[in-house]
Amino acid sequence: MKTVLVSSMAIAIALSACSSNPSKKSVPDVSTMLRQETGQNGRACIRQSEILGFGTPKHNVVSIDGNRKYYIATVLPGCNSLDTAFAAAFKGGFGEVCGGTGKMQLRNEHCTIRDIFEFKNRDQAFATLNKVMTERKALQEQAKAEKQKAKDSR
Repeated sequence: MKTVLVSSMAIAIALSACSSNPSKKSVPDVSTMLRQETGQNGRACIRQSEILGFGTPKHNVVSIDGNRKYYIATVLPGCNSLDTAFAAAFKGGFGEVCGGTGKMQLRNEHCTIRDIFEFKNRDQAFATLNKVMTERKALQEQAKAEKQKAKDSR
């Protein structure tokens, strides 16, 4: 019994040391970066009747053409057929699709909408998305370089 307890404690200590390594930086996800860039909380809502169409410009990102405004939504990971979807039904309560509670019904799966960000027009939406994606790519490359540098210094 003591051996199992000691072994479990040793594993827990080793794992916590790995997870608290300050040199390992995590690149923020697209939703987090969009929240920072726009100052929005990601909880925008769209009336289902105002959705004119959608597109999938990036992985786990959906652009939504509203009647008067344009929206960028992110979905939770695991929405595997999103990139190839040509039709979707947007679902939400009270005739609205909102960030955090909305869903997209694709042919073979349901996708949960994590965040929705509202923009005045398509140009503003895509300018913001492109800026965030460019910054995110730079952060990923920086993290990769730091990881390689740490690996080389061992």
